[in-house]
Amino acid sequence: MQDKLITNNMLFIIPSWGDLLGYPTLGKYVSQDISKIHSDFVVFLTGIESSVTIEKGTLYFLFGLGYYYTKFELQHGKYIIDKKQLTGLILSDFAYDQLATSKNITLEEDRDVIIGEKVIKVPIDLSNKSDTQKTFIKGTLMRNVFIPNKDIILDMMDEIRKPDTYLLDIDGHLLLSTHWDFYNKILVSKKMNENKVRNYINSRAGIDDIIFGADEILKENFSPLEILKIREIILNLKKIYSNLEYDPILLFSILENASKVLILRTPQLPKDRDITLPKRMLKESIFFSAESRMDSFIEWPNQFKRNVKEKLDLAAEYKKRHMEFMQPSDMDKIEIPKIDESKEEEEKFELRLIKSRDVESKPLPQPPKGDIVEILLYLKKIIEDDFEMQSIGKAFELARDNLRKIILQSDYMWEMSKYANIYQRKEANLGLGLKEKLELIKKIDDWISEIQRKKNMKING
Repeated sequence: MQDKLITNNMLFIIPSWGDLLGYPTLGKYVSQDISKIHSDFVVFLTGIESSVTIEKGTLYFLFGLGYYYTKFELQHGKYIIDKKQLTGLILSDFAYDQLATSKNITLEEDRDVIIGEKVIKVPIDLSNKSDTQKTFIKGTLMRNVFIPNKDIILDMMDEIRKPDTYLLDIDGHLLLSTHWDFYNKILVSKKMNENKVRNYINSRAGIDDIIFGADEILKENFSPLEILKIREIILNLKKIYSNLEYDPILLFSILENASKVLILRTPQLPKDRDITLPKRMLKESIFFSAESRMDSFIEWPNQFKRNVKEKLDLAAEYKKRHMEFMQPSDMDKIEIPKIDESKEEEEKFELRLIKSRDVESKPLPQPPKGDIVEILLYLKKIIEDDFEMQSIGKAFELARDNLRKIILQSDYMWEMSKYANIYQRKEANLGLGLKEKLELIKKIDDWISEIQRKKNMKING
């Protein structure tokens, strides 16, 4: 039995395709083995979804403007970046359940906004949220999604703007799949011309294979009218996002501006189920078409072996060294495309993230009293405003002392004492490195989320 197509306009991200599938393969680039994958990021601006029951289980289809971004190394240590357009995602029930049960990093009490270890899902339309909720969602997305993945998302938006991309009538569908019969494969359409196919299949980083089959799998699971509707939705998304204005510094503006343009709004989750109740549901709600399976879970099949990334990397490193020992390297003769970023440049970038910055000394405001969340927000503001580390340490000390007047003890009070001690010993006029700054802000957000969760449990329980 097949569910109807459901409108679902959202930003949907799988931060690591390999992590979801258990790193089944490193893949190949042309005929060369890939030795290490640094990034395998899947992102969609979606428009429509559906679930289909077949003999082997349930398939979940997601359609929209997709992008599979990979950064990897060949055995001679050079970096290559590959970017693939996608128009759809096919998730088998066991793969979907891996996403739906992955740890939700933040926003634990919001069922339709999920920022998890294996999946990120944010509705384009947030009009049902209060101003406070929107501010919190915006800040969390900026720190956890948009800042770390800024270049990838901007690349995708640039790709969408190009007139020769996402041309369904010319190139057909491009479907990333975990279907039992097409596991870890990309299915392409026979519409795509030979040159485009050849370029598309050059890189198979993290993918077992790229094969024809997109047209056939759609015909097996959808009627001609439904396939036409899917086509119209994707072409409409292409038109909207191609002409969308947004602030490249503030990527949340993509969602804000898109929600004003999209005519069909995303349906909201039912209000009669509340995950703040003591008996929490087994899974998060990622797709609307999966709501009927909220209380069931499908185990990962034995036929699809899961690996640990480190083990896969070690095997590739052994193979690389073995090849170097067995035969003199003539890798210099191999022609490879222009490299986007050298290893040395990446290491310099990492150092810039970690390195402390010079900042001006400025007067430290006093923390508020009487409200735990306000005190923590004060700390967050001090960090965001780039105070020197000595002042940040003093702010942690003052905030901790004010908290002690409200509560006797908490898990994070000890951590506040630790930060107060560490940062007050730093040299004057030194600010936090970007990485450390973002980690501290995230930690404070986690404290606030935990306080709000406990408060809601008391109200409901």
